[in-house]
Amino acid sequence: MGVTSNLRTWIHRRFIFLLFAAYVLAALIPSPGLWLKGLDWKISPLNDASISSGLIMLGILLFNAGFSVSKEHLKALQTRPTVSLLGIFGKSLLAIFWIGSLLMALTLDLSSIWISMLAGFAIVSIMPVATSSTAWSQQTNANVALSLGLLLLTTAMLPVILPILDWMIQHLPADLKPGAGLESTKSFDLLFIFIWIILPIFSGQFFRLIVGSKYRHRVSAGIKWINAINLLLLNYMHGSSFLPERIRSFEPASMLLLLMGVSVCCILAFGVGAILGKAFRIAFPEKLALMFGTGMNNNGMALVLASQFLGASGWIGLTIALCTFGQHLVAAGVQILFGKSPNEVVHETAEEEKLSKPSGLKTDQKLDHRHKSQPDLLTKNTETHHSAS
Repeated sequence: MGVTSNLRTWIHRRFIFLLFAAYVLAALIPSPGLWLKGLDWKISPLNDASISSGLIMLGILLFNAGFSVSKEHLKALQTRPTVSLLGIFGKSLLAIFWIGSLLMALTLDLSSIWISMLAGFAIVSIMPVATSSTAWSQQTNANVALSLGLLLLTTAMLPVILPILDWMIQHLPADLKPGAGLESTKSFDLLFIFIWIILPIFSGQFFRLIVGSKYRHRVSAGIKWINAINLLLLNYMHGSSFLPERIRSFEPASMLLLLMGVSVCCILAFGVGAILGKAFRIAFPEKLALMFGTGMNNNGMALVLASQFLGASGWIGLTIALCTFGQHLVAAGVQILFGKSPNEVVHETAEEEKLSKPSGLKTDQKLDHRHKSQPDLLTKNTETHHSAS
C-alpha cells in the first residue's frame, strides 16, 4: 500500500509533465487520438443512436467525483458554510467577467482569435472546482475542509452551469463550431443532464455504499488510477483534433496573444480568491483554500463538453488546454510564495482570527486552531487527487 501511495504522489507531482507529454504525442502522432474521438458506441439496434467516447470519459470523471464524496466530506462542508459561499461568489464574479467580455467581443465583431480565446476563458470559468485543488490545499497547509466544500458545491451546480454553457454556444459564430451539428441546438437538455451528470455522480456514490468500508480504500485507489488514465487519454484525444492544425498554421503573434491572455486569466482567478480573503479578513488557511478554489477549474470536463457540442475549434481547444497548464503553474507559484510551515500557519491564523471577528464572518474556532496538521477527519478520508483539471 505504501508503494501505491508513493506512486500516486509521484504522479500528482509530475502530472503536468505527463499532461505535456500527452499533448506532444497528440501533435506528433494524432491518428490514434482522432480514431478514439470518432469512436461511437451504438446503444440501440433499432436506430442510429450512439454514445461518443468523450461522453463516456465525462461519465468516468463524474463517477469518480461521486465515489470520492464521503459523509466526512459533507460534514466538512458544514464547518465553513459562509466562507464556502464566498468562494462561490468569487467564481461567479469571474464567470460574469469572462462571459461579459465574450459578449462585448461579439458585439464589436473582433477577430476570431479574440472571440475564441474569450470563449475558452468563459467556458473554463464556469466549470466546477478541480479535484486537484484539494491536493494543492494539502501541500500548502490550507483549509482542506473549505477546499472540499467548494468542490462539492460547484459540482452540484452542474445542472445550472450547463444551460449557461449551452446559451454561450448558441451565441458563437458558426465558423467557431465546426464540429457542432443539429444536436448542438439541444445539447444540454434535461435528459442529457440526468444521464451524463446526475446519474454518474449518484452511481459513484451508490457504488461507494455497496463496496463498504472494508474494501473502500483499495477500490478507491483503483478508481483513481482509472481516472488518471482517463484524463491523460482525454487530453491526448482532444489535443489530436486541434494541435496538428495549430502547428501547421503557426501564427507567432496569435500564439503570443493567447499565452498572455492565459496568463492573465489564471493569475486573475487566483487573485480573486486572495482579494476576497483579504477583504473579509479570512484566516490564512482559508485564504489559500479560496485561492485554489477560484483558480483551479475542471478543465478536463471543459474540454469534453466543448468538443462534444462545440467542436472545440483549434483556438478554443488550445485555450482550454493552456489554461490547464497555466492554473497548475500559478498554483505552484502560490505554494512557493505563500506556502508556510504548520507552525507559521497556526501563529498567523490566531492573529488573523482576532482581526476577523468584527467582519461578521463567524468561523469554527475549534477547527481554526488545528492547523498544526490537517484535521484527523480529513487526513483519513482525503487522498491526493491528480486530476488535470
